[in-house]
Amino acid sequence: MIPFPTARPAGPPIRRLPLLALLALSLLTVAAAPKATMAQETPYTVELTGLEGAGELRGLLEEVSRLVALRDQPPPSPIGLRRRAEADRDRLAAALRSEGYFAAVLDIDVETGASPATVTVRVRPGQRYTIGSVSARAPSGEELPGGAITPGDLGLPAGSPARGAAVLDAEDRLRARLAAEGYAYARVLDRKVLVDHARQAMDIDFTVLPGPLVRFGEVSVSGLDTVGELAVRRRLPWKRGDRYDPALMDKAQESLTELGVFNSVRLALGAEPTQGTEAPVSVVVREQDMRFIGFGFDYSTSEGFGANAYWGHRNLLGGAERFRVGAEISGIARDANLNPTDYDYNLNVLYREPDFLSRGQSLSLSGEILSERPDAYRRDAIVLSAIVERPLTDSLTGSLGVTFEQSRVEDGLRETTNTLVGVPAAVTWDRSNDLLNPTSGFRLSALVTPYVVPFGDSDNFTISRLTGSSYWDLTGSGDYVAAGRISYGSIFGSTLAGVPADKRFYAGGGGSIRGYGYQEVGPKDPDGDPLGGKSLIEASVELRIKVTDSIGIVPFVDAGNVYDETFPDFGEELRWGAGIGARYYTGIGPIRVDFAVPLNKQEGDSSFQFYVSIGQAF
Repeated sequence: MIPFPTARPAGPPIRRLPLLALLALSLLTVAAAPKATMAQETPYTVELTGLEGAGELRGLLEEVSRLVALRDQPPPSPIGLRRRAEADRDRLAAALRSEGYFAAVLDIDVETGASPATVTVRVRPGQRYTIGSVSARAPSGEELPGGAITPGDLGLPAGSPARGAAVLDAEDRLRARLAAEGYAYARVLDRKVLVDHARQAMDIDFTVLPGPLVRFGEVSVSGLDTVGELAVRRRLPWKRGDRYDPALMDKAQESLTELGVFNSVRLALGAEPTQGTEAPVSVVVREQDMRFIGFGFDYSTSEGFGANAYWGHRNLLGGAERFRVGAEISGIARDANLNPTDYDYNLNVLYREPDFLSRGQSLSLSGEILSERPDAYRRDAIVLSAIVERPLTDSLTGSLGVTFEQSRVEDGLRETTNTLVGVPAAVTWDRSNDLLNPTSGFRLSALVTPYVVPFGDSDNFTISRLTGSSYWDLTGSGDYVAAGRISYGSIFGSTLAGVPADKRFYAGGGGSIRGYGYQEVGPKDPDGDPLGGKSLIEASVELRIKVTDSIGIVPFVDAGNVYDETFPDFGEELRWGAGIGARYYTGIGPIRVDFAVPLNKQEGDSSFQFYVSIGQAF
């Protein structure tokens, strides 16, 4: 047993510190430690030289450099700074090679004699290497399906910069090219890159396994709740057994989204064929709220205030049928008139069935009960219509329908009571890039509507109108867009008095010739009220300037006139208007405020007009 002493050995006495003093001493020690570390840090500055005129390359090197990224976190010592600089050498060299600078020279100098230390990175990029030969073949050496693939097809034309990103993109292009030929499971097995320093060129050889020629197989649909599966399946633009085409998958996704009943749509091809060369397709959707409500408003100095409200259902019968009931009132305080009997009223209902009788074809049934009181006429009517619309190509749409109308119309010439049957036929060519706020492309529409009057006071007549608009993105960013529109209309088969007043042409107002009151351009009766005309011409130009992402200004000039004959009298002076507008861009389209003045007004025209509405003028 080892004895433990029971008494302290002889020697100098030990001074005992109080417990609180010991704790304080330990805290002071801990607090002092970071200060000691900070004292040893080596702050520095870093400079890249030799890159004059190479802004993009400088930006890339600064992005990958840890010296640049960690300037605010200095290393603990000069040795640490030198290690950081040497570690950066490999990163910078790899970045230079990725941009085709295979002969680049890097010198990194670290000077620690002063504080802060200085790090100088001297770069001599040298000649940028270019793409030499490019080949893509199957493992057997045979040509890939779909014919010979040129370097240009892969985004690697001879003589272009030998960029690593372009080589990786080429692999994606290869797979996409083969997928478009039906080889959905093509894989790049190998990529050989040979850098020839003598030629300062990079040769690339891809070995690609095409896999089987794939055909569309069984389709599974999930995520449905109230929408019937048939509504989804009839939108798919292929049949089982058709050759796989990724463009058809994209078209199906777009078509399903256009139904307006899904928040999201996702289509995916199975990981591998399940039956021979047939590959399964999964369609995953998420339904949105089927009921909706909305409202809108507008204002102009000549027509006063207007408002509308509506309620609707996106999936009335389970097949994405849209149903909407709406009410409108306008002309409030028109010409300072506050008499409700002089306002315009409209009750309307709309039913739209997609894929009517065939995929992509739609049927629209509508009904209106309306009472209108503009300066030109007074109209009470019931209107029923049925329109079938069908896409003829990706950008061309045609429609044909029939309308039935019972109306009583009074104007400065006469009062008529009519039963009208119309057959509207229209063709629209739309190559614009956005429905609500286009920045590029064009639109062209033609409408012809013959009217037969089996019972009533008016003659048979035909209305025709041709309208075109075009949009030019001047900077490529959508911030400066020039827009132009021209419209021509003509009525055949009757005298002016034989055409009901509401079917004649009128011009003036927020969607026509701004600066003039609603319907105020053209022939007038002895009391100064608009008579309308049998022909019309309108033109507008705008410059849509975005000041911020949500605010824009729009200077514009409009011109046009209405004529009492079937064809315009071009010897008659056009009415001109000009002004400036403001736009507030929202997710449902721009809110529009326009101020305009008539440039050659006639007696009785106001000195200016002010308009507020939703959507661009055209």
